[in-house]
Parts: sequence; C-alpha cells; structure tokens
Amino acid sequence: MAADKQTYDLRPDWRIYMLPYIAGVLLAPLLGLGVWIIFRYRKRWLGMQYFISNSGVTLRDGEMETSVALQNIGTCEVIHKGVPGWFGLGSIRIHHTSGMLEMQGISDAGPIASLIEQAAETERDRLKIRQEAEQTRPVHPSGTLDPMNELVGLWQQGLISEEDYHREMKKYEPR
Repeated sequence: MAADKQTYDLRPDWRIYMLPYIAGVLLAPLLGLGVWIIFRYRKRWLGMQYFISNSGVTLRDGEMETSVALQNIGTCEVIHKGVPGWFGLGSIRIHHTSGMLEMQGISDAGPIASLIEQAAETERDRLKIRQEAEQTRPVHPSGTLDPMNELVGLWQQGLISEEDYHREMKKYEPR
C-alpha cells in the first residue's frame, strides 16, 4: 500500500531581492530602467518555488525544475549571508549524491533543514528495512512446501518417474 504523498510548498521571501528593489526605486526616473529592474526581479521571485514532499525536494526556478529523492540527500547546510541574512533569511544547501541544491531566502531555515535531514534519514532506514525484508522472503510461495515434500517422497520411493517429478516440480518454482 503506497503512502499518500504530502507536499509542502515554500517560496523565498521577497527580501532576498532587497538591493535590486532599492536600486530599481532609485533608478525609476531614468527612462524606466528602475521599473525594468523591479519587474525583472519580481518575476524572478514569483517564479521560484520549493516543494518538500515525503519522496523528495524539488526546486522550480521559472521553467527549470530540479528534484532530489529523499534517500539521496546527505546533509543540509544553513547559510546566512549578505542583505538577506540581516533580515534573518537563510539559504539551505542540500548536499546529495549527484551535487548540491540551494533553496534561497528561507525564513527559519535551520528547522526546515533539520526536518529535511530527518526525513532523508527516515527514508533511507525505510528502504533498508524493505531490502532486508525482500532478502528474507522465502524462496517458495507459502503453501507449496507440503506438496513439494510429498512429491519428493513419491519420487524417492520410485512411485513416479524422473520426468514426472521434474515436470511437477516446475509448477512450484518461483516466477
């Protein structure tokens, strides 16, 4: 039975683009350059979205989308730098098996990073338990050992031929 997929959507805080917004306001009287700057960074901000689910983390930046499965996540690093850091915003760097993914402009980045790491660890443990269970699965389906034992007994007593024995044993082989 598959678990229901839960997804949490995050969007970076608008204050990560504080400097471009200030520059846009100051440059607004210069032939629309300031308006263009504000429009450009607002569009960029609106295009950024982060999705955290019980299967992975996805970063959507405009048309580009990058996903990482939870079991592939190693560590999460929280960085507070520059102007966004002054406002308590941080970036979460997610280190995974094939590189790094960065979620910028996150308010309360520390607890979110911890939750992602815990979810990744839980997913790895769950997959490990599933693999161990599959390795300990019996070779023959349940309910087939008694008829197989009876068939072996008949063959050993010489009551059925070698050909009949092998033909009947094929019915009990795992598929």
